[in-house]
Amino acid sequence: MKDFQSEVNYNQTIKRTLRVGPFDCDGLRVMTAAKYPVYMDFIRCKLIARFKLYRAIVKRKLAPSLGSQKLIYRKPLKVWSKFDVILEFAEMDDKWVYHMHYFKQEKEIKALGVVRTLVWKKSIPTALSNSMEEVGATEKTKAPNWVLKLFEDDKDIIANANKKFWLSA
Repeated sequence: MKDFQSEVNYNQTIKRTLRVGPFDCDGLRVMTAAKYPVYMDFIRCKLIARFKLYRAIVKRKLAPSLGSQKLIYRKPLKVWSKFDVILEFAEMDDKWVYHMHYFKQEKEIKALGVVRTLVWKKSIPTALSNSMEEVGATEKTKAPNWVLKLFEDDKDIIANANKKFWLSA
């Protein structure tokens, strides 16, 4: 796998062509919803491995982590069919990096995932901007409003769920 050896930039779009296997599928022979996040994790790990941020993360004993993800399923991917997983940098701020994941087949987007990731040290989210500056990502950007809007209620949703289960326990 030659592409694991070449280095990429943090904002570079990367792509991987895969095939839907029988163990990726549900009883209807289409890729189960649980597999999409697996392939999203795979391509993000591929990016981290090929990007010099990996060395900065290891040196500082940080742990990259997924903060939130949103998935939109449009059309199914059928067993044995080929598809592309495309990872595209959306933006970053002091805490989060936002990525888009496209599941594309025959020039059509079949599913779309939007994620925000951050780094942790000893169970505390750390300033990602310091690590990014170390590897040359110095511009200050902000995620598009539509991306921020996707995640704006996440803390409230979790807090309300905790209250609900705390009261019912």
